[in-house]
Amino acid sequence: MIGAVIIDGTDISTMGMFIVKGGDNGFLVFPERKEPLTNDWFEEDGLDVDLSEVFFEAKKLSVKFYLTAADATTFKARLTSFATLLFQPGYRQIYVREFDKTFSLRFKEISDYKHSGGLAKSGKKSGFVTVEFMMDDPLAIYNATLLPVTTRPNLSRIKLNGLDLSRFGIVIQDVYSSALRIRSPKAGLALNFERRTGILTDLDFIPKKAGRQITIACTMLADSLSEFYSNYNALFNQLTITQALDIELPTTEVINCYYKRMDDFSKEMAFGTRIKLKFNLILIEL
Repeated sequence: MIGAVIIDGTDISTMGMFIVKGGDNGFLVFPERKEPLTNDWFEEDGLDVDLSEVFFEAKKLSVKFYLTAADATTFKARLTSFATLLFQPGYRQIYVREFDKTFSLRFKEISDYKHSGGLAKSGKKSGFVTVEFMMDDPLAIYNATLLPVTTRPNLSRIKLNGLDLSRFGIVIQDVYSSALRIRSPKAGLALNFERRTGILTDLDFIPKKAGRQITIACTMLADSLSEFYSNYNALFNQLTITQALDIELPTTEVINCYYKRMDDFSKEMAFGTRIKLKFNLILIEL
């Protein structure tokens, strides 16, 4: 664990600390897009969205640390040292060896702490410390790569901007549950009178279709860190172009949409074993 995580030059293994399994998922999650200017015209299908600019929310991420010591005195000293490290001015520079990347993060709060071993009795003490950080510049870790590098023989049959998602090392777990769902109608005028049962609804028109949320459930694979970062940057940049995204189904049907966020992100195994991630891409249909 020596050198696995370094915060502002301090190797936290010297403080009896490490990040627990799954406690580092937030580092790599794509930032959420800020809502673009949108009109939902009653007379037209879908949404009218200004995609000429794209901006992102600052990213909040939780990191779960484990802290241990052989006795209460050492444990308290290590916990105090960790707190002192967090409360320094400026951003924390956190190097994670598994990702071979340094993240510039602002300490926000301790959202959870679970202690084990008491303090009065002798013996080992330990604690799980969940730290909330903010990545104020969520684009700092990305570069301008646009094209993926993977050439897997098994195609996903789902294309993003003309590129089969297998080119990004992605295996599609599900997309049809949302992409084939029948769209909802845009509602007409409805009047609800206080002294009348039910409502009066205007139905004298063929309704237009509302947009949908398209969810692409992905498993992303890579054989090396270099391949992963090339594909991950290309995926992010393809999703965030300043125009409508084209999601093409095997039937050649194309869904126009824009990227909203990534959720349900999980790192399935340590990168040193094999790079395997799962996540959902959430897109909004136009």
